[in-house]
Amino acid sequence: MRPRPLSSRSPRPMFLPLAGMLALTALPAIAAPVLMPQPRQATWSHGALPIDGAFAVTWKDCADPRLPAAARRLQDDMLRLTGMALTGRQGPSLAVTCRLAPKGGDPRAEEAYRLTVGADGVTLEAGGALGVLRGLATLRQLVETAPPGATLAYATIDDAPRFAWRGLMIDTVRHFVSLDTIKRQIDAMERVKLNVLHLHLSDNEGFRVESRRYPKLQTAGNGQFYTQDQMRELVAYAGERGVRIVPEFDVPGHGGAIAETYPQFTLAQPKPANAFAALDRALDPTREDTYRFLDRLLGEMAGLFPDAYFHVGGDEVSDAVWLDHPHVQAFMKAEGLASKQALEARFHQRVAAIMRKHGKTVIGWEEIAVTGTVPKNVVVQAWQTSNATAHAVRAGHRTIVSAGYYLDLLEPAAFHYQYDPLDTSAAGLTPAEAEKGRKLSPLMAAVLTDALVAKPLPPLTPDEEALVLGGEAPLWAETISDEMVDKALWPRAAAMAERFWSPREVRDADDLYRRLPTVQDQLRLQGLQDGDAQARMAARLAPGGAEPVMTLLHLVGPTRNMAHNHRILAALRGQKIVQELNALADAAPVDSLVARQFEARAKAYAAGDRGQAAALRADLETWRANDARFQAVAKGRSALEAALPISADVAALAKAGLQAMDAAEAGKPLSQEDRTAAEAVLARIAAFEAASARPLFSFLGKQPPADLIIKIGPGVRALLTAAR
Repeated sequence: MRPRPLSSRSPRPMFLPLAGMLALTALPAIAAPVLMPQPRQATWSHGALPIDGAFAVTWKDCADPRLPAAARRLQDDMLRLTGMALTGRQGPSLAVTCRLAPKGGDPRAEEAYRLTVGADGVTLEAGGALGVLRGLATLRQLVETAPPGATLAYATIDDAPRFAWRGLMIDTVRHFVSLDTIKRQIDAMERVKLNVLHLHLSDNEGFRVESRRYPKLQTAGNGQFYTQDQMRELVAYAGERGVRIVPEFDVPGHGGAIAETYPQFTLAQPKPANAFAALDRALDPTREDTYRFLDRLLGEMAGLFPDAYFHVGGDEVSDAVWLDHPHVQAFMKAEGLASKQALEARFHQRVAAIMRKHGKTVIGWEEIAVTGTVPKNVVVQAWQTSNATAHAVRAGHRTIVSAGYYLDLLEPAAFHYQYDPLDTSAAGLTPAEAEKGRKLSPLMAAVLTDALVAKPLPPLTPDEEALVLGGEAPLWAETISDEMVDKALWPRAAAMAERFWSPREVRDADDLYRRLPTVQDQLRLQGLQDGDAQARMAARLAPGGAEPVMTLLHLVGPTRNMAHNHRILAALRGQKIVQELNALADAAPVDSLVARQFEARAKAYAAGDRGQAAALRADLETWRANDARFQAVAKGRSALEAALPISADVAALAKAGLQAMDAAEAGKPLSQEDRTAAEAVLARIAAFEAASARPLFSFLGKQPPADLIIKIGPGVRALLTAAR
């Protein structure tokens, strides 16, 4: 049976007003707890409920077997969040009622909930088991630990998601990701209400799931793979936490693993023109044996993943890999196929029919819909620009939006947060940027296709908006190893969760960064290992001397938009290298929350809040002194020595910030000499930041030492304004 269509229109749960836009109503004296995603409607009251023991949970009309385990996870998390051993003591009541949403209605209605905390305890009414899980996620965020003990703020929260599809994608192929690491991401997803985990499971580098029909597949690449039992275990683990797993097996391109093990079904580019073309492999679309192979293989994989949706890739098939083969040309002529795109469409029509036979609805990257001839029930994942979203829904396809959300490009949370899934022209290169880039070099002219350009388009109509299922943030793993996954995803994935769940009007980036440190700490308390992994990497770089390394790492971030992927730069020069992911840029947080907090305090100071002075001075003095300590541990360690200019510039900026504060507090302008020195450093780090600010252009600009961008520039700039 076909899955019911998902809609982006507002659900109408029986206890949630349709008009419930974000409304945080409170008396001025009430400080609302940090919530992410922000709910549709929240009312705060004076008072707090003590957490003096384990919750006394009662259930009404809640028969779902996932819920008792969810209550146990809540109790365990309360121990982590409060530090109190709550078992064995009677705590507040938690009364849960499941008011089941009507079958066949808006799927988001099951995720709706009303959470009330008052003197009598906690009540949670939900549209179904998923709504209970979402309400418990919010309950965790209400915990506050301040004298005299842990409490829950009095509140009434009516909430439901804006979009039904709120996903992350993890590439397990370029670098294998362990089951424990994937499970940690699922745990974190539950706590911020993300509900789809898309696993990229096959590519040129490997085939990551055991096939008993084609067992040579899992020997491709480095031979790392998940057994079928492990996949079933992972699917069950995710399902208990309200997260669906959607697998992707990429066809017909990205087929190196299949070509290595079952070459009879594939074609290679006959005359590779460069190192990138040498990777091009594609299934042979002219042979019936190819489709029998796919029927058997994808049918076997479909049996492991119960979700109604199955991703078949469909992206980046080289023109030459098919068109340069005489027998493919003969096939196209015989079948009346005038272009490579028409041949691709024929291929995907066949694949969609195969998967329909196995009870699945196909998802594919935006290229599958370029001809407009694939079945309308095929779901399109728009990834290159916001234009692709508009084109897909106007062709009648339900659409998942990833344009603007590629977390592997190492952009800060605010960058991704600015894009809305319903945008039609936002994400992508502008026409002016593309024109400029094409003039820079023949290579840029070749790769800067129209598919990367976001041209101005009118907004979506209400009917078109209804076809947008939601958003998904991908994490491709060319420069992401298993130990880096937590750091690469979080806390930015929490910002993505808010973008996909909360009302469109929730757009304040400053408020996002005010809340992110709290959310990050909560996730760490509940098991996330981003901070632990960073500390391990720093210790590996400087055994016995990791502290100054960590201090520097808090203030920098890696270059963006693949500038840190040295293999691409080598391939452009006709070389092939192995890039060890063991540098400072690999250990650095993508988004420096320390620098963001420093900037917020510096701006408040510049606006006249001298109460920020002590904290600012403490930070700046530490950072200024850290350069000497970093130099000492860097000696003889090439990975650290590469960052000596960065450490020196951080110290220079810290010195400039202190000088600016001295001048401001003395009521005197900063000396011209000191200002000129500070401006020179700020200009240098701004140029380095700009060098990787846009995709593709990052391969042309001079990147900073050690591929590190200094993040404290805006805060120092604010202090300089205070000294005018």
